[in-house]
Amino acid sequence: MAELNLYAGGKGSFEDETAAVLGRVRAGLAEVIAAVPGPVSDSADLHRALRIQKTASWRLYKAATAADPLAAAPHVPTPAVLKKFFEAAAAKGVRAGTIEAAARATADLERLVNKHAGDRATFDSMISALLDGEDARQSSLSHRRLVFRGLKHILGMQAKTLVKFMALQPSATDPTMVDLARVEGITSLRQLRSDAPLIVSRACVVSLGGDVRKVRREPLGAAVGGDRMSLLSEFCSDPLPEFRETEEPSDALQGELVSRGVGRCGAITCFEGHVVREIGPRYWTEEDTWSCACQKIRTPCEAVVLDLLVREGTYGTKTPAAAACCEHFHELRGEKPWEHRSLPTTRETVSYLGRGASVLQTQDFPRYTELARHVFDRLGWNDEAFDVYRCRIEYPVVPSTVMIYFDLPEQPAST
Repeated sequence: MAELNLYAGGKGSFEDETAAVLGRVRAGLAEVIAAVPGPVSDSADLHRALRIQKTASWRLYKAATAADPLAAAPHVPTPAVLKKFFEAAAAKGVRAGTIEAAARATADLERLVNKHAGDRATFDSMISALLDGEDARQSSLSHRRLVFRGLKHILGMQAKTLVKFMALQPSATDPTMVDLARVEGITSLRQLRSDAPLIVSRACVVSLGGDVRKVRREPLGAAVGGDRMSLLSEFCSDPLPEFRETEEPSDALQGELVSRGVGRCGAITCFEGHVVREIGPRYWTEEDTWSCACQKIRTPCEAVVLDLLVREGTYGTKTPAAAACCEHFHELRGEKPWEHRSLPTTRETVSYLGRGASVLQTQDFPRYTELARHVFDRLGWNDEAFDVYRCRIEYPVVPSTVMIYFDLPEQPAST
């Protein structure tokens, strides 16, 4: 059979051409399934009716019932599985014409894959950029999970969750500046091989021009491994992790855990916290036009939870947004990295949770609310006065930086 011209004129965009072919694939599979004798209302019914593998039944039913033709692509089985499906449908009495129409559509899909991608895995990646909503989220999650599995093997470590919150309020000594309470932790951190470094904390303050500012950090717990970092021992694994502080030439502060051994028996949960007075301006200046809470992702983990807590009235009515910037080309600097085409970036979702430590509850770390209240009590800050904004990402990319950011407001004339 001569090769089909997949798109009228042969000059259509990848999206148009693919939507047309996948539309026929979805319709063809749906017609075959509808013609199978007996009620077939889900993949389990299809499995029982045709006696084909459960996984194949699930994929076929998902492809046939996808709301968006493009979303059907990841679920279309391989040609070998499709052949068995068509043979089983024919054995149950489905008309040959119905099966042939579906077979032609799936053959067109294979030619489309070869034309644009060369293989199905690459084609599915190309398709994922065209999806939106829940389809896009599920596609991204599937790929990030695969990256996590590969990187934990290559880097020799993994963690369950990275947790970080940053609480900001006007400084008592200078109301045009803000004080910052910063708590960062990692749960169930494991070495998979003994030479993997366990870097768990990196803190620095960067200006718009990219310069690292020297600041004075006040520990929120018992100082360990140096005089500027502290473990919140009540929320760390027992025995207390050994923690050493290192300092980079840029004056960024970095913390490293001492290994307890590989695997689950050596797993560590660790939380560190400090407060910085007058860390930055509360209002817009030529040197500082925006502010953010950020979490660098350097350890393969199942999830990252980043929370920004802002005392009411600190920044007026400014509402934050979120982004995740992959750092495969250069390190992030003081400019807005999500606006740079040279830096791969994904816009992420910020959820407003409400006010107070109670809204910080998460299954990722059941003691999170208790931890936040402990910190606020130590500072003497009223947690109920703080609005809470969250960005949570499953299987975040390594290396990347997750940010919750907002533009600084103009200084009121009366301030």
